[in-house]
Amino acid sequence: MTILVLGNSNIFRRKVYFALKKIKVPIEVASRRNINKNFKIKKSYTSYKKALNDTKAKIVYISLINSEHFNWAVKALNKKKHVIIDKPITLNFNHTKKLVSLAKKNNLLLSEAIVFQKDLRFKNVTKKIDLKKTTHIYCKFHIPKLDKKNFRNFKKYGGGCFHDMSPYAAYLIYYFFNKKKYLIDYKKSKNGFLIKSQSKNIFLDASFSFNDKYKNEIIIYNKSKKYFIDYSFSPPINKILNLEISGSIKQKKRKIVFSRQNVFYTYFSEIFKIISKKRYNSYYEKIEKIAEIKKKFS
Repeated sequence: MTILVLGNSNIFRRKVYFALKKIKVPIEVASRRNINKNFKIKKSYTSYKKALNDTKAKIVYISLINSEHFNWAVKALNKKKHVIIDKPITLNFNHTKKLVSLAKKNNLLLSEAIVFQKDLRFKNVTKKIDLKKTTHIYCKFHIPKLDKKNFRNFKKYGGGCFHDMSPYAAYLIYYFFNKKKYLIDYKKSKNGFLIKSQSKNIFLDASFSFNDKYKNEIIIYNKSKKYFIDYSFSPPINKILNLEISGSIKQKKRKIVFSRQNVFYTYFSEIFKIISKKRYNSYYEKIEKIAEIKKKFS
């Protein structure tokens, strides 16, 4: 099943390409910049419009600047293509609802490429914890100052910390508070934003920022245990990563070691299975719920 990638983004070059290569999916790329000569590309285009018109690929992966996500997703869905979009799926609630409606109308997959929850460490922790018990979740995703030319510095391109990182916050709330009554408190910080959310027994405290000292971690306290996940929101594909678990003072901290993983590989493997089974309703529902969560604190 061939996939057409619109854009030659950093995330495509570092992770997506290698995930698709491992699955042995033929890749076409439409790019305004040179494509890595070492990449095995079935066909390349210099025009996004020509790529959509000429391709026989059934799936389009949109990896463009944020402000272009909605328009190219509409065009791809109208071409009867399944669509996957880098986060954020769109820049506003109404655009997201329109994409879901169009995908439903054409019976096509629509997915936002949020993949941190596919990390084996995250899965391991969420299997261990009991969300019926008091649970405290602390998250920090702070990144250093971006290059001046990076589109994320410009509002007209859909840049800024909120658009770039709010999908992580929304997915955390969706995962830990799904089907629960909860409150959300949103505040702007110097370089980003803070999110606090709580239900009867679950408490989430998360901060996201640009132009700050690097932090990328999730810490969960549940039943007298502490779980620490480093590089949690963007696990590298070339590092052996650990899950740290500690309890009372008398208990020693222990580490569970995980082999190198590319969470995009897990994500795409699931996507292709869903497409083969033509079961898209759960994806529509998730996107709509995530959009509603973001709307509450936007």
